[in-house]
Amino acid sequence: IYCILPDVGTDKRLLAELRKKKGIVRAGSGTRRGIGALAAVKTRRGKLPESQLVKQLYVLCSEDEADEIFDFIFWSAQLDKLGRGIMWQQPITGCTDYEMPVDIPDEESSA
Repeated sequence: IYCILPDVGTDKRLLAELRKKKGIVRAGSGTRRGIGALAAVKTRRGKLPESQLVKQLYVLCSEDEADEIFDFIFWSAQLDKLGRGIMWQQPITGCTDYEMPVDIPDEESSA
């Protein structure tokens, strides 16, 4: 599952909620540059819109839990509202299954 979000901390909040409420630990986020779909409307003719920082959230989950996780992210991030982001899901082409050690304490989070 992939999600492009505004750079306002929603990604970190969602990662914490996914871990706490859904047990999801195969997820992360990164910073990207993006242009909103309506940005071209606000620019001068012949000029490209200015890109802005956005966050890309990614979640790796089983096919059985994908729809539930997708819905959870959609409603938690309020993606039903204009300008809050976009998301999609697709099959992965490959990954390596691994488990983190259980005796290492969690990092403190600002989320």
